[in-house]
Amino acid sequence: MRWLAVAIAITAAAPAVADDGYFFSESLGGAGYRGELAKYDGAPRFQIGASVRRGPWTVEAFGSFLVPDLFFIDCYGEECAAAARPQAGLGAFGLDLRKRWRLLGVRRWGKPGVYARPGVFMALHGGARWFVGDDALQGYQGPGIGGGAALEGDLWLIGYYLDLGVDVMRLDGPGEPIHGSTPYVMVGGKLGWL
Repeated sequence: MRWLAVAIAITAAAPAVADDGYFFSESLGGAGYRGELAKYDGAPRFQIGASVRRGPWTVEAFGSFLVPDLFFIDCYGEECAAAARPQAGLGAFGLDLRKRWRLLGVRRWGKPGVYARPGVFMALHGGARWFVGDDALQGYQGPGIGGGAALEGDLWLIGYYLDLGVDVMRLDGPGEPIHGSTPYVMVGGKLGWL
């Protein structure tokens, strides 16, 4: 993590250009389990991150968490049979590289081809992750990769996005290695200099 702090400090000290930005993001959505993880039910997914953008390229450091009992409701009778299934929590820490393309924007007055900061963008992202299991996956951890596509709407200081993606992983732990994936859908917001 020390190298990440150094990279952010160097990037922050560089001269700014029109499309540079620094922002924090937070999102909430849902994810499912596939592969050898398919025996577990999907779960709400929460993600927080910090990003630095230079032109169309963004680097984001983030943490995401699948929390199966986030919206726990006590049950009685037959509905408890579904709740008796083992619950699997999963955390991920990663670094994504993102490239985005402007779909809609506001042109600057008197400057043809130059856009103001507000706009609607499409983005593709991907990178490395480290996964840590919880609940039924307690003691499991391992590397993985992930990627996705997003539709973003930015103003000057706030923005919103819809993100669809998938994370693929190999988890080592007390038992046999587990190979699986978690497709997800997230809705989130950004705050900073967009």
